[in-house]
Amino acid sequence: MPTYQMTMVMRKMAHPALVQAVKKASEEIYIHGGYIRKMQSLGTRTLPNLKLTKGTTHREGTYLLVDFDVRASDLDKIGDEFRRDKDIIQQFILSKTEEEFNCAETLDDELKPPAERPSIQTLIEQGRSPPRFKKIFDPKTGLDYYPFHR
Repeated sequence: MPTYQMTMVMRKMAHPALVQAVKKASEEIYIHGGYIRKMQSLGTRTLPNLKLTKGTTHREGTYLLVDFDVRASDLDKIGDEFRRDKDIIQQFILSKTEEEFNCAETLDDELKPPAERPSIQTLIEQGRSPPRFKKIFDPKTGLDYYPFHR
């Protein structure tokens, strides 16, 4: 099971109600066969802009980070439940498995003037090659020339 990180913003509530809402959200992960690795509260803060969700306007919210493992096929079900939960204002799930990015080490070639770069040289060679198809005009007039050309 891959590891995911979910950022969740819950509406402003009293502490006991907030605990119940977090338990309800974590139970949803457990129901779908996942388990929670880490849960971190970032505290109650004012939202950067007004959020209108589920018919109410929110100015403040409690930010949470949750690291959890679950099957990829169950992510849609979990996200659907969280979207319908009235206590969750916003949630976003990201994969924590890091894909290694390999960058081509062509800085020396990129610092050359454009005419000397290998990528530009290939473009110049493509431009010099004859076209693949040649248009042959057949006016079907029976004449050797096009009569309407000036």
